[in-house]
Amino acid sequence: LWGGFSVDNPTLNRFFSFHYLLPFVIFALVFVHLWALHVHKSNNPIGVDIKGPQDTIPFHPYYTMKDLYGLGVFMIFFMFFVFFAPNFFAEPDNYIKANPLVTPTHIVPEWYFLPAYAVLRAVPDIWFISAKLGGVIAMFGFTLVLLLLPWLDRSPVRSARFRPIYRQFFWVFFIDCIILGWVGANTPDAVFHGIPFLWIGRTATVYYFAHFLILIPLISILEKPKMPPQSISAAVTGTASKGAE
Repeated sequence: LWGGFSVDNPTLNRFFSFHYLLPFVIFALVFVHLWALHVHKSNNPIGVDIKGPQDTIPFHPYYTMKDLYGLGVFMIFFMFFVFFAPNFFAEPDNYIKANPLVTPTHIVPEWYFLPAYAVLRAVPDIWFISAKLGGVIAMFGFTLVLLLLPWLDRSPVRSARFRPIYRQFFWVFFIDCIILGWVGANTPDAVFHGIPFLWIGRTATVYYFAHFLILIPLISILEKPKMPPQSISAAVTGTASKGAE
């Protein structure tokens, strides 16, 4: 990745190429998304397929006004930070003059990278795999494991509203991600009530992957979900069947 024993010109060239090509990849994925949306239609919170026109509403004015409302609420908060608190989310170390001979003692990424950063630091040396290589593999696996969900979750019911056991484990997974973010914002040698953050991060990392690779397949086999409504319109009008446990 570095192209040498330290960060140098080869590293910069590789990351420059990566940043140059990534927008084109994202642009291509936009068309893949539109194709999938056209072929498979959009999803909904209850996970029921569209059966006919009675299950849909026109995009305009319903979704147009809904999106404009969401955009307006977002812009209120966004403009507040842009105009009145531009340094609110900035790291104080970013205002220190750069010194190529001194690396900061503690590097904290942006808040949305903190869970992945905690996974990167949680992997120790495992046999012939160094901690650095194992951490990078685990960090990429942190995101790529999401691509396996259609094959890992074999339940006939998609929505967690009708899956009581899965719903409980979802909240455990949510708390686990919060813990990973909390660990990523602290140094590995820090201690919380006598427990090193390093071991908290390793425990949360193990659960993260176990949730996808072990619990979800197991729950989809053992759980008996409730029956969802026959159509979206039936759920709205109250004519859906109560289903069975």
